[in-house]
Amino acid sequence: MGQPVLSEPQGSSFADAFHAGDCECDAENRMTPGAILRRAQQIATDHSAYLGMDTPLYQRLHCAFLLAKTAMELYAPIHAGQAIRIQTWASTPQKAVYHRCTTLYDETGATVCKIDSRWILADTRTRRILRRPPEGFPTPYTMPPAYELPLDFARAEPQAVAGETARYTRCDTNHHLNNTYYADIVLDHTPLDRLSILSPARLVILYHSEIPLGASFTLQRAETGEDTWYFCGQNPSNEKKHFEASLTLS
Repeated sequence: MGQPVLSEPQGSSFADAFHAGDCECDAENRMTPGAILRRAQQIATDHSAYLGMDTPLYQRLHCAFLLAKTAMELYAPIHAGQAIRIQTWASTPQKAVYHRCTTLYDETGATVCKIDSRWILADTRTRRILRRPPEGFPTPYTMPPAYELPLDFARAEPQAVAGETARYTRCDTNHHLNNTYYADIVLDHTPLDRLSILSPARLVILYHSEIPLGASFTLQRAETGEDTWYFCGQNPSNEKKHFEASLTLS
């Protein structure tokens, strides 16, 4: 369990530390973007639970946080066994958007990764976005966003590269593809000859509609710049976009 940072008002910040695991790293001994996002998701969960926003509360009030957008910048690879300090900030909601920033630091205190996530609170019965939290829902965050990362990226006409499925091991208790596994799918369909010599530097994912457990979709890809690719996950039956993403290697 993480330790809260008490220097900021209303529990706006929360920190923890870990060592990167071998199973979190890729063939080049780099912690994968998906593994980093899973660490970020866990500390966000721990932070919320520390402030009283836990599973029983969500169940009682029939609501859940859904990720709408996330941007990640990686400034240096994280290797297996490396000691990392992770800190997350949650800010005052802006209309229906709950902004969370998460930063990873190495042993020297240098920033190795930043993540900017935009969450929305939804009613689990109607699936509608809640413009205001339900009565009895705590609102402990009083800080503006710690930072904002750019969420824009170039698009091009993509070509289908694979058929994918929201398989059992990729889904969470909401019975849909967990938001961190979109990053794994994108990396799995990035040219191997580039991944062997370059590292992920920027990843942006826009989540348009959830992919239920067992559902399949078509993954499309287009190169939009030097070592930059646009991805789109699309429902093959109605061409509805489940998500869009952009990955840059450096």
